[in-house]
Amino acid sequence: MLDRIVAAVALALLQYLERRIERGSTAVDAAPDRERLRRGGARIREWLRENGARQRGKPGSGRP
Repeated sequence: MLDRIVAAVALALLQYLERRIERGSTAVDAAPDRERLRRGGARIREWLRENGARQRGKPGSGRP
């Protein structure tokens, strides 16, 4: 009885793994929402400025 349960679980696991291997791991990119990205970037920029972060100057601008 126990051996049948173990065998059923093992077969189910092997079938699951077989399906996963056949399907592969193909990622699908979402369509870019540029307006949402701009708003998010603006919010992050605003948050950084409120918390003491300042804009970077041009390289070498503080040097004599």
